[in-house]
Amino acid sequence: MEELNEVNEGQIIEKRPKFLLVISILSFVNIGVSILTSLFGALGGKPSSDELEAAKLQFANSQEQLETLAQSEKVDMSYWSEILTKLEIMSDNMYANFSMYNSLILLVSIFALVAVYLMFTGKKLGFHFYIGYCFLYVIQSYFFTAPNDVPTFVIVLNILYGGIWVYLYSRSLKWMR
Repeated sequence: MEELNEVNEGQIIEKRPKFLLVISILSFVNIGVSILTSLFGALGGKPSSDELEAAKLQFANSQEQLETLAQSEKVDMSYWSEILTKLEIMSDNMYANFSMYNSLILLVSIFALVAVYLMFTGKKLGFHFYIGYCFLYVIQSYFFTAPNDVPTFVIVLNILYGGIWVYLYSRSLKWMR
């Protein structure tokens, strides 16, 4: 049972649920890493041409490995090949708009940080902001890449990831005001 604290005016306030504390800390760490990564990316500028070439070679190497596996196992890998091609297109678009992409990630992450802080302090509005953040997290792929070039696989994973966190936070809704 949750402990209760007494306030000066005779009001009773329930203590923050421990589960909310745990998932908030995990979110703060995850969002903090995202903020730092995007901040350094936005301020650091585009990767060098050598780094871009290395990324292209990695995608080409992965495609070759996929083709080799398909031939040796006699399995149709066209679906995974298409996903890899779309991921390469997304990567190219991200590199072409590197500073803007990282700035968008930074803004979305700050929005998430505010949402988690509001929930952590017991405000239900934070939960609604967090749902908005999850929606932005899903659609941020579409800001720089055409919808037909974003793999459905990526969108489904983003929806599942956000849905799990929304569900976890919803367990503490009765505590929030």
